[in-house]
Amino acid sequence: MSKSTVLVVGTGLIGTSIALGLVALDHVVYLADSNPDALETAIAKSGAQRWDGDSQADIVVVATPPAVTGSVIREMVRSQQRAVITDVSSVKGSIFEELSDLDSHSLSRIVGGHPMAGREVSGAASAISNLFVDRSWVITRNEFTSDESFSTVEGLTLELGAVPISRSIADHDRAVALVSHTPQVVASVLAAQLLNAEEKDIELAGQGLRDTIRIASSNADLWQQILAGNATQVAHQVTSVAHDLAEVARALLDSDQQGIEDVLVRGSKGRDRLPGKHGTARKDMATISVRLADQPGELARLFAVAAAASVNLEDVRIDHSLGRMTGLVELTVEPASVVTLERALTSADFTVVT
Repeated sequence: MSKSTVLVVGTGLIGTSIALGLVALDHVVYLADSNPDALETAIAKSGAQRWDGDSQADIVVVATPPAVTGSVIREMVRSQQRAVITDVSSVKGSIFEELSDLDSHSLSRIVGGHPMAGREVSGAASAISNLFVDRSWVITRNEFTSDESFSTVEGLTLELGAVPISRSIADHDRAVALVSHTPQVVASVLAAQLLNAEEKDIELAGQGLRDTIRIASSNADLWQQILAGNATQVAHQVTSVAHDLAEVARALLDSDQQGIEDVLVRGSKGRDRLPGKHGTARKDMATISVRLADQPGELARLFAVAAAASVNLEDVRIDHSLGRMTGLVELTVEPASVVTLERALTSADFTVVT
């Protein structure tokens, strides 16, 4: 993409990260936000310029909460006469429906976007320039979106290191209901069960529960808007999950061992459908567990030993021990590397747990 002038409206994590990345690539970047404090933080963080309300841009990225995305796009269509306008909202159908009364020329400049990236922390201060590297970025079009506009947004995503994926509006909303929106609901419902639980029960919580409810700490106001914008698809998916949970409850009460086993087997098969690293087919992996002292430098030392042994760590997970100043580190490696890594770790005085 040739050097462009980009206006980013909305200075949260996503908007500011986009600005950071584009400024680093020498684009002229303007920032706008209705929150003066957030705007100041984003400008200081990214090095972008404050939009004066009049300057014209080649591309406008609307990175506002979903509830106002449609109205902001409409305003940008009016004020930015030559710009291609895209957004980063995780819902598409409700936004495009809100804009359906625009004329065909205006709609030709609008391209839906959704970077499948984020962090557990929010706001401009948490922005990073490489947030989108190797992350999927879904691009959608309405019936009037021009090929030129689509290509412009595609080029923007590529410059930020993302992997652009074209999807229809309906396909996008159905997919994110399954892989993003319903997991948020399920995590929140499960985490809410802890509110009335006894403290002595919660003390026994291990990494399995923590992994499952990790996203329950997400911003409630933002997620309410996301779920409302994709309500029909999410409701359908949640109903399906609720039905399967009810079947598990029935099987448990009826001592239906086959029914219980069936849901566990189906779950394992479903998980195996997730793509492996870099989108490749999943392959068998092995896990090595290492008892690690909870002190500075130990994790770095472990990684150094793996590197010296020329073993690639495919994944790492840390489970802190209850009441002990140690943690259990699970290293995922290819099966052929197990013996080599175990020997290297043992020689370096690490405790390998078998």
